[in-house]
Amino acid sequence: MRTTSTTGCLLLCVWSLAAPLSAQEGWKRWTIDNTSRGADGVRVADFNGDGRPDLVTGWEEGGQVAFYVHPGQNAVKQLWPKTVVGNVKSPEDAVFVDINGDGQLEVLSCCEGKNRSIYLHQRNDVTGEWSTSAVPSLQNKAMWMFAVPMDVNDDGKIDIVAGAKGTGAELGWFEGTNWEQSKWHTLSPVGWVMSIEAIDMNGDGRLDILFSDRKGNHRGIHWLEHPESTKGEWIKHTVGGTDLEVMFLSKGDINHDGTTDLACAVKGAGIQWFERIDNSGLKWRPHEINMPANTGSGKGVAIGDIDGDGQNDIVFTCEHSERKHGAGWLKAVNGIDNPIWKFHPISGAQEGVKFDLIQLLDLDTDGDLDVVTCEERDNLGVIWYENPK
Repeated sequence: MRTTSTTGCLLLCVWSLAAPLSAQEGWKRWTIDNTSRGADGVRVADFNGDGRPDLVTGWEEGGQVAFYVHPGQNAVKQLWPKTVVGNVKSPEDAVFVDINGDGQLEVLSCCEGKNRSIYLHQRNDVTGEWSTSAVPSLQNKAMWMFAVPMDVNDDGKIDIVAGAKGTGAELGWFEGTNWEQSKWHTLSPVGWVMSIEAIDMNGDGRLDILFSDRKGNHRGIHWLEHPESTKGEWIKHTVGGTDLEVMFLSKGDINHDGTTDLACAVKGAGIQWFERIDNSGLKWRPHEINMPANTGSGKGVAIGDIDGDGQNDIVFTCEHSERKHGAGWLKAVNGIDNPIWKFHPISGAQEGVKFDLIQLLDLDTDGDLDVVTCEERDNLGVIWYENPK
């Protein structure tokens, strides 16, 4: 199915001031966009090649798929220029991708609900209009939750790894450059995919597939090992969390030993982080962090140095946070071997119910990490919290 959207190619440049909302400990909330309904996740790439991070999101209730070009340091606290690339039902995820390798980014959207399709949104170089096309092999196939571009079959071209939820759900891939004719290649059965990361988990120089699966017999944090041969099997390895409802995950060095650890939020049960024991990616030690009092249920996590002391901290967002803190960060005090995790509020408890995926970016170029996320129940929209450090 191919459609061309007249409203979808509209460039909305809104330059009115987005007044800050005070959060906690000096964090200010700035709005990037709140003009549709149900902002659901935010992903990052440099769309226009100016060296600044641009953002893309799907609005699940409103049906828009849109991206936002970073307006520069002087305007970053205003509403951002918005381009609607398409209108589809129930978009759950949107990601930038250079599908044909021409250096120009397209947008891929994953849809759940009754839509059950993945769409490619492409810009016409002559007219500037955006068209929306369903990927034929995936149309009406599954409730798609997340997608990541990577070279799966080692041909030097971009492919798409995607994961779904529900009965018979799968994680697999299709060829990017040949997307109109490409077949779907199943890699693993899943229950409800939350995150997918392309990362070298064992140091062999090949990108593996790391993912979190929150439901069913296959739940947990797992990774699929990139085979040496293109015809080889992608072997599944489990990190942990098989008895938990794991949500979004993040990677980073939590215990300052120079290796990449993992962290994930757990629905109703705090945050789990997994200490890497060796470089094989096969041995992990789990650690549990209780959620602070008066916070919602954990949804997103991100690992980064928030206070600039050279040690990584953990940022989290929540759902079910009515009159509770929906976003905050945790600092390990008393040493990492036996830490006390000190809670620092970000959002406050006065607004926000269902926050989502986190990106840590220095949006205002002042040298510290700001917190970028979405909120979809109070319709705060696509937002960022300014680091007061």
